[in-house]
Amino acid sequence: MQATAPAGRHAVPLTHDGIDRPYLLQAPPAAGTAGDRLPLVLELHGRGIDAETFDRMTGFGALAGEEGFALAMPSAVGEIWNDGRDIASEGRRPDDVGYLTAVIDDATARLPIDPGRIYVVGMSNGATMAGRLACQLTDRIAAVAQVAGTAGAGVAATCRPGCPVPILNIHGSADDYAPYEGGVRHSLRGRVVLRHAAGPSVGIDDWARFWTAANGALEGPVLSALPPDITIRTWHGPTPSADVTFYRIEGGGHTWPSSRFSLPALLFGRTSRTFDATRVSWDFLARHSR
Repeated sequence: MQATAPAGRHAVPLTHDGIDRPYLLQAPPAAGTAGDRLPLVLELHGRGIDAETFDRMTGFGALAGEEGFALAMPSAVGEIWNDGRDIASEGRRPDDVGYLTAVIDDATARLPIDPGRIYVVGMSNGATMAGRLACQLTDRIAAVAQVAGTAGAGVAATCRPGCPVPILNIHGSADDYAPYEGGVRHSLRGRVVLRHAAGPSVGIDDWARFWTAANGALEGPVLSALPPDITIRTWHGPTPSADVTFYRIEGGGHTWPSSRFSLPALLFGRTSRTFDATRVSWDFLARHSR
């Protein structure tokens, strides 16, 4: 019989590849008491920020309680996910695809998780890790939401998803750390704040082209806007699993739109307050199931 974790947030012990890698698991009130299975969201922090601080930035924990989904908050070793951009050191880096698979399995053993409604959301290095999962865990992930990140260029070049994966991407046009056009960070502040050199990421437009083709999203893009700074491109296909939606934030920096606390604009650029990235991400994810 499946164990049911009590409502609330808990530190869960987990060992993967001989490394102690606990994670946080939040269960909604009355989880599973009505016999219903729960959606599960994996929330992937960015580089240099811990899982709890990142959740305070996004507010996903509060939203999970309101909407009734389970929330897993894993932690990267050294607060840097192995997102596939450091090809030369790949064999010496943690197996984060395996670790996050283990988190999904462990959460599923503790809570009545719906296997068809497992989602990933991430920012920055967490977003590029989410992009890697979209390519390599297509049998487990129902949809992905990314903020300020796409995927490593090498990951994108070898990405062969076994089925469509709905993708939401939110990105600022003036992001110095994950440049809109792709490549590596190119500004002085981008090089100073993040000293660790990572390989190139795929650009936003190339990433959109890849997923519209992979998902069979033939209709679009449909253009819409949220004045004064948001342009939205949406593609659709024969089923909802083909959905691809890209938000461009004009002049936006390496930030989480409408974050609960603002990153310093001098270091990370402007934070848009035109929309709530947390609500938009959840609304997109919740529309999709496998």
